[in-house]
Amino acid sequence: MTKKTSEIRPPGASQADIDTWRILKKALRTGLSDRGFAIEPEEASLIARFMLEQIETSGLRVVPVKPTTEMQQAIRHALDQGKRMSVAWVKPRTKQRWRYQAAVEAAPDWRRGYLLDRDAGDRRPE
Repeated sequence: MTKKTSEIRPPGASQADIDTWRILKKALRTGLSDRGFAIEPEEASLIARFMLEQIETSGLRVVPVKPTTEMQQAIRHALDQGKRMSVAWVKPRTKQRWRYQAAVEAAPDWRRGYLLDRDAGDRRPE
């Protein structure tokens, strides 16, 4: 069963966002631990967030190697005639750029994952 274009929601916070954030944070802690640096989880979060913000400042984005379902749906619907009246008139490279941009925008976002993970940590009983 496939979703119609009208049923596809813009990407919101999801478990994939949280998982992406936790994987990145764990990779940082493990890398530092392997080199003899032990840091607290809160410090790992701050360092990982700073590192990822610097990566994004340079124009890069962390996205999954294998597209998620949301990314694949975004790619399929990137050239929807209702959104792109000039699809027949543009070059193939432009179409690829539209597909790629839609996939990147639908990818899990570590920022949403960071906020959700932080909020979940605030709600945990002490």
